[in-house]
Amino acid sequence: MSKSSAPGTKQIQYDRQLRLWGDHGQKALESGRVCLIGANALGAEILKDLVLPGLGSFTIIDHELVTLADCGSNFFVHSSMINQSRARVTCDFLTQLNPDVHGIYIDKPSIDDVLKQNTFDFSQFNVVITANLSINTLNILANHLWILKIPLLVARIYGFIGTIRLQVFEHYVIEAHPDDTIPDLRLDRPLNAFVNYCNSIDFNSLTREEHLHLPSLMILFKTLQIWQKQRNRNDLPNTRIEKDEFKKILDQLSHHSAYDIQDKAKHLENFEEAKRTVPSRLVNTNLPLTIKELFQDQSCLELSDQTNIFWFIIHAIKLFSENEGQGLLPVRGEVPDMITNTNSYIKLLKIYQEQAKKDCEIVNNYLFDLLKKYNRLSNEYINSYDLVEIYCKNALFLRVLRTTAIKNENDLRDETESNLSWYTGLHLCDLFYEKFRRYPGEFLSDERQFEIDLNDLKQISKKQFSKDFMDDDKQQVLEELCRYGASELHSIAAFIGGCCAQEAVKLITHQYIPIDNTLIYNGIQQSINVLKL
Repeated sequence: MSKSSAPGTKQIQYDRQLRLWGDHGQKALESGRVCLIGANALGAEILKDLVLPGLGSFTIIDHELVTLADCGSNFFVHSSMINQSRARVTCDFLTQLNPDVHGIYIDKPSIDDVLKQNTFDFSQFNVVITANLSINTLNILANHLWILKIPLLVARIYGFIGTIRLQVFEHYVIEAHPDDTIPDLRLDRPLNAFVNYCNSIDFNSLTREEHLHLPSLMILFKTLQIWQKQRNRNDLPNTRIEKDEFKKILDQLSHHSAYDIQDKAKHLENFEEAKRTVPSRLVNTNLPLTIKELFQDQSCLELSDQTNIFWFIIHAIKLFSENEGQGLLPVRGEVPDMITNTNSYIKLLKIYQEQAKKDCEIVNNYLFDLLKKYNRLSNEYINSYDLVEIYCKNALFLRVLRTTAIKNENDLRDETESNLSWYTGLHLCDLFYEKFRRYPGEFLSDERQFEIDLNDLKQISKKQFSKDFMDDDKQQVLEELCRYGASELHSIAAFIGGCCAQEAVKLITHQYIPIDNTLIYNGIQQSINVLKL
């Protein structure tokens, strides 16, 4: 292997994740800045799972000292560190995991004082994460970040229960990476170069070898041409009867005079592939509703010199769709694997890639004009082509996520999801904390105190939700929460920490779709629910 082609240290170190979000995703992660509030077991697990893949930098805000309870739940502290700054200890250990990551900590003043002073710049971060933050402080912080339009991830563990709540004013998903995608081949509205290539091949004059290696995509298109000509139509077969007729024509094309009797008894793999891929290849190409909604979004229609570059590119794609695209999005430029020889596949791939490049250049020109109009050229256009190329390739799956602000969460009384009872119960525990400055079941002196706490929690429940919350199952939830006593279990912290770190990576890289907006993990039943509250 030549020196130039050998993988670098980072490519080796981050090999597995590069396959998930690519070099540009890794670059975004390495430029990412995260603020963690709460260096407890959960907070340490979240940052660990961001430091290891190469987060750029993090800031820990935590004024607490290491306690004996921390030593029992937090992997990063031990008994020799009791009464030391928890933020400093956690920061030191985390930066040892990956020397490329820069970490700082703030252990004075407390987060409450930071918010009161209102001098700390939260806008420097890509995302702010809280770990088991008290509800009053959380509400103040959430309102502040909502105004700043900074994403907030609220992570919490309470015994065997874990939750993650995402609050984001507006988040752009550029690369959604959907599991199942239909190839962008456009047989109903074929590319001119593709039509010319197919028409240049006379099926009747092919040699036996050429016939055996015809790409299934060309077979389908040739069959479609015959089907449309016979019926004087220019659309696709839609009904089952029409598709059966289509397959009969396809079978007829599979016969070739050069085959001997033994060959004719065999199934030709490329024609079988063509028949098998009819449902995914013969599909109408149109503009999906999600993209139409983006095109009609106020942010797209009313650009300004303060508008995010996302909306400028969306507007440029909209102009392309309305003009050169004839109502369609830019060509994706991908061709799925198929049974054929290398030369035929490369010719097909080149046709789609060249069209994708042309479409991308048109979109980029529209973007240039828009940025020039709003005096944004010097800041945004220097490396815009690579960005536009990513947008065009993923145009079908672009989306915007706008979650509910925490202060506007829906009323939980009418929800029926089983795990929501735990989420509601945690809300009641927060109300208990506001009243008694401790959580139910925490610091119990005897069994009698447990009964007192449980009764107080039930009274809060009745006052907050009426008697409807007090059926047998939900009463059992309150009893379990009292038994937990706000304990932090490392296994739950590790799981929720990993999930929360994943959500943070999605927000930083703008890849994959974040939760909308609440994840609830039940460690007893090993179940997860994602609810929109």
